[in-house]
Amino acid sequence: MRPTDLRRFFRFLFIVSICSSGCGPSKSTPAPVKAVPNTVTVPAAVPATPAQNPSTTAKPKARPVERKSSVPSNADPKTLFMVSSNGQPMEVEAVRGTLPTERFEVVAADLRYDSRNFVVQSSQASVQSQQLYGTGQKRSGFTLPKGFEEVKENGYSSDGLPMCILCLKTGSKLALVPAGTCIVGSDAGPENSKPTITVYLDTYYMEILEVTIQGYEKYRADQREKKKPVPPAPSNPSSSPQTPALGVPWGVAGNYAKWAGMELPTEAEFEKAARGPHGLRTPWGDGKALISSRTLSATGSFPSDRSPYGIYDLAGNAMEWCSDLYSPTSHAEASGSGTKEVPHNWAGPKKVREMNFRVVKGNGKDWSIWDRQGKDMGKGHPEVGFRCVLRIAPDAKTAESSRSIQ
Repeated sequence: MRPTDLRRFFRFLFIVSICSSGCGPSKSTPAPVKAVPNTVTVPAAVPATPAQNPSTTAKPKARPVERKSSVPSNADPKTLFMVSSNGQPMEVEAVRGTLPTERFEVVAADLRYDSRNFVVQSSQASVQSQQLYGTGQKRSGFTLPKGFEEVKENGYSSDGLPMCILCLKTGSKLALVPAGTCIVGSDAGPENSKPTITVYLDTYYMEILEVTIQGYEKYRADQREKKKPVPPAPSNPSSSPQTPALGVPWGVAGNYAKWAGMELPTEAEFEKAARGPHGLRTPWGDGKALISSRTLSATGSFPSDRSPYGIYDLAGNAMEWCSDLYSPTSHAEASGSGTKEVPHNWAGPKKVREMNFRVVKGNGKDWSIWDRQGKDMGKGHPEVGFRCVLRIAPDAKTAESSRSIQ
């Protein structure tokens, strides 16, 4: 990489306009920006590779240079951020003050094009993030179901479970989501997501990526070879093989999961995998949106849409089927059940008015994970995909220990 390209990245003052809703320009009345300085001093940094974390770069020694900033006079300060480097980890700050949840760190930059191409993630999500690599020791006597194997290089959790496993039939990897309590819904969300409820979930693994067209076609080919009814083609067969398979009815998605030795996730499992144990609003934290496009992309294309457990595309890309029956009042019913015990492996209501409607999660209006919809399970919806989970039978001693800690 040329030193001039690297210096250009660290010398450049970024003014990044990010819509807080993640779906286009702000609808609020633009306000003039007065708090931005006329000039900014940015020292040149020691050349580093694009993948290097800025916090590990050596202290710059080059003479500071001045760059004038340019801010549109009609810009909305609520959607503006300034990004600059002084040789230390970068900060993205709102023009008129910032909350801790609105601070971001630059984790990568693409210098092949220009200094505007970079990747950021929420500092909050970074601190709370559980990587796909563990430092624990393998639990004695633990075995995975047939058709799955450990990805040994990813290590083990503190409870001795593999952090990552491989489904041999599909070739997909799954990340560990350890047992414990989690937050589902929101008191501040839409009516069908109220109120917040706390549930306890046993250990499970979730596919890191959505089921792709390539993976779904493998299932169809297997059924054809076995002289069984061939499932319907996805609604986007001409898309890249690595994009999510869309338009698959709920029952067909469930049959795929069974074929692979897995199941569709419950709404609670989806939310915990995305929000983490602390109930973040989005995989990247509680701050402003880091996804600006709703265009269907290859799975795993957005590094910022990565949950605390290392699972991608739970906020964006395709909406996804859950196993639960849909009711607009299911949260209220669970909260008002009269019992003081935390629901265990909550899977929604058992009977609802519209028995053919199932929960769909992801790709909400403002990317909030508590967003939920109900869609007809018998139809193939062109915006809905799916992924699978593998549930692990709980170890009684470990589960009791986790309940007391949470």
